[in-house]
Amino acid sequence: MAVTDDPKTLRSRLRELYFGVTPEALRFQGAMVALDFLVIGFFVFSQFVPEGPLFLVIDYVIAAFVAVDLAAKLYALGSVRRWMKYPTTWVDLVVLATLLLPALLHNWGFLRILRLWTLVHRERFWNVLGGGRWDDTYVEDLTKAVVNLVVFVFLAAGLAQVLFLGQHPKLNNFLDAIYFVVTALTTTGFGDITIDTAAGRLFSIVLMISGITLFFGIAQKAFSPNEKIVLCTSCGQDRHPPDARFCKACGAALPGWAGRPPKVRRHHHHDQ
Repeated sequence: MAVTDDPKTLRSRLRELYFGVTPEALRFQGAMVALDFLVIGFFVFSQFVPEGPLFLVIDYVIAAFVAVDLAAKLYALGSVRRWMKYPTTWVDLVVLATLLLPALLHNWGFLRILRLWTLVHRERFWNVLGGGRWDDTYVEDLTKAVVNLVVFVFLAAGLAQVLFLGQHPKLNNFLDAIYFVVTALTTTGFGDITIDTAAGRLFSIVLMISGITLFFGIAQKAFSPNEKIVLCTSCGQDRHPPDARFCKACGAALPGWAGRPPKVRRHHHHDQ
């Protein structure tokens, strides 16, 4: 379908590109995923090196990309309410604010890593990656668990830098904050960087408790059996042992148990 000046045609075209499953739509979505990875890579890299004039230019280029992407999705959906219900919209608005207001929100640039979290939690990402072969699989579950940990470490380090920078002689930059967070998360406790204030101790406690939870989640995904995915029509459970004929949650017979159970893929055409 050719793009014309007809608003209805343009909206339909954008909706198909962003949310469709045609080969052309999947190519477009794959290109957007690749751009997202480049943007996220720059965000991570920029936290560890001194910023120069070139960084400001790149920030504004990325801001233009994010703004156009947001506007295109809004136009495609045709409703602000629908547009605002997606977590990706809120994250992109936060990212855009840190890019356009660097003087005001410079210390909060670490929030841009949230774009990585929203990327791997989009159904579109798993539909595109590897032609959809890892969608609703063990690989998806494990990847999400690892990304959750990485994003939490990055956010916690950024928050530690904002709140406690300079409160310890060895806490002077983002790398120091990463080191402090990782030692707290793993409960290693080297003791070379400590924050002795009440707020610092409370922050450390939250890190240690969160670390145990996140590492346990990764271990559970990594060492759990490669479960098959078939939706139980009785209770909605969709993960079962490979040889299961009945739902492990409610005991109901699984669809297709007499033969090879069909894989249930949950495509959300309006998932960002």
